[in-house]
Amino acid sequence: MHIGLVGVGRWGKKHLSVLNELKKTNQINRITVIDHDEHVLSKVTIADEKLLDVRGLNADGVIIATPSQTHAELAKSLLRSGHDLLVEKPLATDLNAATQVMNLAQQNGRLLYVGMLLRHHLGIKKAKHLTQLGQIGRLNSITYQRKKTQPNHTDFPAMSQLGIHGIDLACFFAGEAEPTSTIFETSHEKGLASFFFPQGISAQIETEYSFSENISKIVLTGEKGSITINLQEDQGFSLHQNGFTKHIPIQPFTKPLILQTKSFLEEMKRKKQGDDWSHFPDFGASMRCLRLLEKAGILEEIIRPN
Repeated sequence: MHIGLVGVGRWGKKHLSVLNELKKTNQINRITVIDHDEHVLSKVTIADEKLLDVRGLNADGVIIATPSQTHAELAKSLLRSGHDLLVEKPLATDLNAATQVMNLAQQNGRLLYVGMLLRHHLGIKKAKHLTQLGQIGRLNSITYQRKKTQPNHTDFPAMSQLGIHGIDLACFFAGEAEPTSTIFETSHEKGLASFFFPQGISAQIETEYSFSENISKIVLTGEKGSITINLQEDQGFSLHQNGFTKHIPIQPFTKPLILQTKSFLEEMKRKKQGDDWSHFPDFGASMRCLRLLEKAGILEEIIRPN
């Protein structure tokens, strides 16, 4: 399988590292790297082919890891030329452009993945399963915290840099529901979002720079207990019931970026074989997240995933 990677900046380098590992295990057989910066491209040493633009690219699938404002136009161009896509979040910086990309994927029968990375986190998947089994009873609240000790060196508010996954996961755990009420408080160093869902579930997303410690976790609180998922690498999660807390390790732990890429490749194979396949997440979930970002007034300010 031949995979193209557009963009080898900070996040693109991580994608390239994953593709290289997958090539070593024969899960893909060819990597083409595309970047308009010739100097950046010259430093890439592990690609089979290097191009300055996407014209003439003939790959099975393509990962787009360029600045957010370029996602939609690149996606449309690559869909028209017959490529399945994994596009880093956000899919586009306005709802109209996102709709155009989705429509084009449907019309051309192409697979469209959006990089909602934490949906592939093993702790998130396990917690979702436990909530569905009723381990903590009816879900009442969701709290997502992403805080960093370093200051915000960008020109963008904290919520746009640190809160996107939290917004997506709140809706994910609330049954892919649309919140009936939203409140956003954003500044350069801090961001707070409060959602209220029709099932009576509330959610709070807290983001902050220059904090006393690094925190990346989500807490699900139900009538009978709670689940805390530490999203930092392989630190597992905790189940609290009846006054007792049980730590549950995730072993073996696989990084979400690897799982996301493997999922993309597997879905491409299913499509090629004529089996049932689907976009990820579904278009409804992708558009809901973009609508919420637009409500917060930060959709056009989002640059790179964190």
